[in-house]
Amino acid sequence: TKKCVKCDLSGANLSKANLLYANLTEADLTKANLSGAKLAKANLSGAKLYRADLTKADLSGAKLTKANLSKAGLSKAKLYRANLSGADLTGAGLTGADLRRADLSKANLSKAGLSKANLSEANLSGATLNFANLIEANLSKAKLEGVSLLSANLTGANLSKANLYRANLSK
Repeated sequence: TKKCVKCDLSGANLSKANLLYANLTEADLTKANLSGAKLAKANLSGAKLYRADLTKADLSGAKLTKANLSKAGLSKAKLYRANLSGADLTGAGLTGADLRRADLSKANLSKAGLSKANLSEANLSGATLNFANLIEANLSKAKLEGVSLLSANLTGANLSKANLYRANLSK
C-alpha cells in the first residue's frame, strides 16, 4: 500500500520509487533519498523532509502544506501546481526547479537557492524570501503580495506582470 501516515522513513533509500498518490502525512523522511522519485499527487502534509534529497523528483500536484523541507535538495524537481503553503524551505536548493502555479503562500524560503527556477504564476503571497538566490528565476505573473525579499538576489530575474503589492524589497 502507499499509506505511511506518521511513519519513520528517515534515511531511507527511496530513489526512483513509485509513490504516486501516496499518503505520507506527517511522515519522517529526514535525510531520505527520494531522488527521481515519483511523488505526483502525494500527500506529504506536515512531513519532515529536512535535508532530504529530492533531486529531479516529480512532486507535481503534491500536497506539502506545512512540511519541513529545510536544507532539502530539490534541484530540477517538478513541483508544478504543488501546494507548499506554510512550508519551511529555509536553505533549500531549488535550482532549476519547476514551481509553475505552485502555492507557496506564507512559505519560508529564506536563504533558498532558486536560481533559474520557474515560478511563473506561482502564489508567493506572504512568503519570506530573505537572502534567497533568485538569479535568472522566472517570476512572471507570480503573486508576490506582501512578500519579504530582504537582501534577495534578483539579478536577471523575470518579474514581468508579477504582482508586487506591499512587497518588501529592502537591502
